[in-house]
Amino acid sequence: MYLRKNKVRCGDTRRTYLSIAHNVWWAGDGTKKAQSRPIVVASFGAEEKVDVELARDLVAAVERCAPKYRVRRGEGRAATMRVAQEVRKIEPFLKVLASRKLGLSQHLPPHPERGVILDALIRDKLAEPTEASNARPEDILASLKSQLSI
Repeated sequence: MYLRKNKVRCGDTRRTYLSIAHNVWWAGDGTKKAQSRPIVVASFGAEEKVDVELARDLVAAVERCAPKYRVRRGEGRAATMRVAQEVRKIEPFLKVLASRKLGLSQHLPPHPERGVILDALIRDKLAEPTEASNARPEDILASLKSQLSI
């Protein structure tokens, strides 16, 4: 998995959107040749609203904590889509964690402790994804601040 930057033009303005992606080797619709194609696992939103360094750390944490599926040759796309379905359930939580508004990177300790904390947060939310999808950003912020005593 990696942090994907997607540049988009809307009229005269240009924006860059960040997301978690994973490249998979597969043949697309109507083509006979297989190619490496990205599958977006989750989206962080516009780059100006995201703490890019923390987003990179979150990508690594998601990769470590995401469910693992046995993959045989030719089944990479299906397995990646199943992982994406699980991770998308906590996408609102990931967006809040990576937001500049929260400023979480200023309060987290340096590596490797940062990775341990992010792994724990993501593993906890993947275990209970309904709480992450129903919670409002303000509730997520308050919960994180109380847990980390920010």
